[in-house]
Amino acid sequence: MDHSDKWIHGYSHLRTKLQKGWCKNVNLTEFHTNVNSNYGYEGLRVLVTGGAGFIGANLTKKLVRLGAEVTVLDNLYSSDINNLVDVFESIDFVYGDIRDHQVVEAEVRDQDLIFHEAANASVPNSVKDTQYDLETNARGTLTILNAIVKTDSDAKVIYASSAAVYGEPPSVPVREDFPLSPISPYGITKLTGEHYGMTFYHNYGVPFISLRYFNVYGPLQRRYVMYDFLWKLSQSRGSRLEVLGDGNQARDFIFVSDAVEANLLLAMKPMAVGESFNVATGEPTTIKELVELTLEALGLQGKTRIVYTGKSWKGDVTNLYADITKLKKVGFKPKVGISRGLRTLLNWFKERHGSTFITSSCVTA
Repeated sequence: MDHSDKWIHGYSHLRTKLQKGWCKNVNLTEFHTNVNSNYGYEGLRVLVTGGAGFIGANLTKKLVRLGAEVTVLDNLYSSDINNLVDVFESIDFVYGDIRDHQVVEAEVRDQDLIFHEAANASVPNSVKDTQYDLETNARGTLTILNAIVKTDSDAKVIYASSAAVYGEPPSVPVREDFPLSPISPYGITKLTGEHYGMTFYHNYGVPFISLRYFNVYGPLQRRYVMYDFLWKLSQSRGSRLEVLGDGNQARDFIFVSDAVEANLLLAMKPMAVGESFNVATGEPTTIKELVELTLEALGLQGKTRIVYTGKSWKGDVTNLYADITKLKKVGFKPKVGISRGLRTLLNWFKERHGSTFITSSCVTA
């Protein structure tokens, strides 16, 4: 994507209040979460790294609605500034990299909370480019933690980790106290970030909470299995769907609004500091079941040829779904089931890409 007309000027040519019209207006379907209170976010100074990305942008929008003073730090490498078009006038946007000490120190100094979402968030990409994965996920996280200590910031860090830290678990569902044996570079660097965070918590008093995301999906996503299904079906006009593996892999799909709520909830729980939490629904879905749900929502049952490849990409695991007992104990309860969430994603995909294969059956979420 050409960002030449979107680069940021102002404070050290990096900080700006974004103005409407800098980026093309994308008509987004926004799913509003059912949060019963604002958790006390009004007036809080919050930094969201990777805030123009999938989860980061959804989180940023919610924080704005809750009255927080939000700064987004993003290098737009794998994210999209258009994801923030409807909150441009309500946030500070900093075009910068989490590996840049000068930029990070300037941004963490006066924050109350830091939601650290910036990352290389792809197992296949981590296999292809292990150095970039290491630099972004491990070094980037360390840069933020060092900046907090150097600037004497009081910010609490809510860290976006991943279920990839478990690798292939000995059994399922997976609890937070299971062995941590990642089998992908991505899992290794995410776990490294956790270790750095907990070390800074115990040695320097930096409040740190780790959220181990399972399969998050929903509006604004640009990769992962559900999006890949829709993209492949759009390219074949619904006639063919190639699926990696044999379809028996089990996953735990959590809608993005529920993942956002987990962030908002845990950030305000003092007992969560120094802890790691599975962010999931606790309900397994096989890939075959997901295929069936997708085709049913699209009205394509019996019309699409399904081809299972028999093997997946390097670093993939067979079965990975969560025990969320620990998360429930702090008051979390997922609100969006997979059927409802999938239909919301389908409607957003249609609005974003204009795919004609999506039928009227998707209108009701």
